[in-house]
Formats: sequence, structure tokens, C-alpha cells
Amino acid sequence: MTFILKILVLYLATIVIMRLMGKSTIIQMTPYDLVAIIIVGTVAAEPLISTEFYPSISTLGVLIIFHILFSKATLWQWGNRFFLGEPTILIKHGEIVEDNMEKSRLSYAQLLSILRSKGYPKLSDIEYALLEPIGEVSVIPKAENTPVTVQHLQIPIKDEGLPIAVLVDGRIQHRNLKLLGKSKEWLMEHLANQDVKVKDILLAYVDEKTLKINIHQRDVE
Repeated sequence: MTFILKILVLYLATIVIMRLMGKSTIIQMTPYDLVAIIIVGTVAAEPLISTEFYPSISTLGVLIIFHILFSKATLWQWGNRFFLGEPTILIKHGEIVEDNMEKSRLSYAQLLSILRSKGYPKLSDIEYALLEPIGEVSVIPKAENTPVTVQHLQIPIKDEGLPIAVLVDGRIQHRNLKLLGKSKEWLMEHLANQDVKVKDILLAYVDEKTLKINIHQRDVE
């Protein structure tokens, strides 16, 4: 097997493995996710500098099986506690919990920086701040500092549902049309009524509940 083909196979195999691990692997980056990614990267790179190709592929297969098993284990309370841990309270009623800060090995400067980036420069505005198992700091503001919503103001709003793309870069999204329960003919009829051609559309999406079509055309120079 040539060197270029070996790289291609390893590259595609690693992508498949990351897809099998799930989106949460990239978004949440739990401890076992991070370990799995490091090991997968190391094992995938090994054949590029040695001749051990097939054993590396086998190793990657075993790793993905372990990762899936660990992910399943976190669905139970014991597994979640073992692999992820539990949230740690860093701020309670506007006051820093010093013991938990020390246990989490998080400096005050780091905490204040995180809070400022989340829009909370004052500790007195915070009811709770928790260090989540995935490494994120969640902030629960005091009731008087909670952002005002339309529900608070009792303003009626119309729910248009999820915007679903039906045309992207001049290409009809047949699967999304099927999801809406509509056909290509239905779409073409609406485009004809607005005197718009498919090739001139950069993005067109349909509001799930109202079935209103929103069209963004390409810039014409």
C-alpha cells in the first residue's frame, strides 16, 4: 500500500471514528472524550512513521468500542459520577466558595475572567456559579438580574416554528422538503410566483409552521 493511500485511509478512518463518537465528543469534551481523542490521534499518526498499519486500524476499532461503552455507562448515575463527576459550586448567593475553588484548582483571576466574558462583572449579581463536569462554568443570576423576556412583559408572539432550508447555493434540499411534507413542484410554484430562478438563490428556507418561504438571492454585479 502506497504512502499516500495509507494517509487517505487513516484520515477517512479517523473521521468515521469521530463521527461514531458523536457530536457531544466535540462540543462537551468530557474527560473520557478528551482521552479518547488524544489516543485516537496518537494511534492514527503512528502508521505514518512506521510500518504498523493494520494493527493501528484494529486498535482504533477497539478504542471506539470502549468509548461507546463508556458513553453508555454515563447514562446511569454511577457511571455519570465516575466518568464525569458532579457540578461544583463556585459562587453561592454572591459569595465565592473558597474551599471549592481550591479543590477545583481554579484561580480567582480565571473565575473573574470567565464571569466577565459571560456578562457578569459583579459577584453581587450572581446567585450561583457552578463548574460543570464538562469544564464549563454555568451562571445563574439573581432573580432581579434575570434578563426580561416577552413572557415577563406578557407580549403575545407568533411561533413560526423551525426555519428549514429548502434551497442552499442553488441546490434543492429534497430531504428537507419531505420533512415539511411538500414536493419539488410546490417549491417551484412558489418560486415562479415570485419570479425567482433556482440558480439565483443563495439560501431559501421555510418556516415550519407558517410555511412561509424566505429567499436570499445572490448579489448581482
